[in-house]
Amino acid sequence: MYNIDTIIDETLIKSLMEVGEKQTNQVQYTLAQKAYAEAYVRIVKLANRNPLKYRTKLIELFNLRAKLYERQERYDLAIGEYREIISLGRILLRETSLLSYVTLLAHTSKKVAHLHQKYHNKQLAQYFFNEALEYYKILEEESPYSYQEVDILLIHLSLIEFYEYENLFEHAKTHYKEALLFAEKLVNRGMIEYNHELGKLHCDLASLYFFEANFEEASKHYHISLKLLKEFVQIESEAYTESLAIVQNNLASIYASEKKYDKALFFYKQALPYLSSLAEDNPAKYGHNVAVLFKNLASIYFYEGNTQKAEFFHFKSIELFEEFSQYNEQKYQLELASCIIDGVEYYDQHSLTLYNAEHILKSYHFNQEAEKLLSRISKLRTYKKFNKINY
Repeated sequence: MYNIDTIIDETLIKSLMEVGEKQTNQVQYTLAQKAYAEAYVRIVKLANRNPLKYRTKLIELFNLRAKLYERQERYDLAIGEYREIISLGRILLRETSLLSYVTLLAHTSKKVAHLHQKYHNKQLAQYFFNEALEYYKILEEESPYSYQEVDILLIHLSLIEFYEYENLFEHAKTHYKEALLFAEKLVNRGMIEYNHELGKLHCDLASLYFFEANFEEASKHYHISLKLLKEFVQIESEAYTESLAIVQNNLASIYASEKKYDKALFFYKQALPYLSSLAEDNPAKYGHNVAVLFKNLASIYFYEGNTQKAEFFHFKSIELFEEFSQYNEQKYQLELASCIIDGVEYYDQHSLTLYNAEHILKSYHFNQEAEKLLSRISKLRTYKKFNKINY
């Protein structure tokens, strides 16, 4: 039964929390903190008498204080408040087994993970993202909802980013597969906007396999991605255009490595307008990709015996590497030197041009790729000299 002191405390706590929230919205942070501090003292007093009832009021207060600290960009203090909520949520879940506390723990763990992500503490972000996933799994088993599946998808995407950054590719693949599963669930629920996310996931997973030279898996996921992107997504955006360009360019590279030149040519030509569009809007980011594509086209036509087209794309690639070197000299000059050497080796250009390549490469000290190209120059000069003498 209530006594008068409890009623007074509860009334004051409610008023103090309302005052704190109002002062936070009015950017009166010192006054808000003062109100919350007074409310905290009174809630703790009541919680000592009735823990099960007033711990929930503590959770409410910690949440308000966390939002106050976030408004102030004091993320370390906000994290501290959210972790208090997690500690209390665990206790209450053990005591009651209520799903509402599972939901609380899932959302709060995800929130802490995001704050750690923003706060550049990657290890703790990973820990809390994984903890959030465990709680979301319980919710999925009991009562699956779309909003939960969206949250789970976003967590998997964050973990993919972390693991790829750390070169832990097997871990990344695990989360790619989970992310694909939840993206498909959302699409099957009628949320067709996730078709683009699904296409991008297949593209990114394929690129991971491509990086590992697992071309069979890469090709499979690229083809799925291409179908999804073309069939369901018609959004003129950089992300959409980039995904299509990557898929078709890398499929072409796979077919070129398998000496399936007809297919390689088909996909290079398909990729070209998308890459050209991206490079036109953002030459610093995408110009290199167009130049490399021209270089690859030259190579394909060379192997097919079409010398005229091979030379055309070879000179276009040199032109682009020279043009885009203004954005990133180190990156493009190395490619430029490689193209010049290709011209002498494959297209019977004058060996004097090798001096230009050599001049570029000498600025790359202790660079393995530059050393390889200098070795090619040396071999070419020996070969040319030998042929001249014999001639």
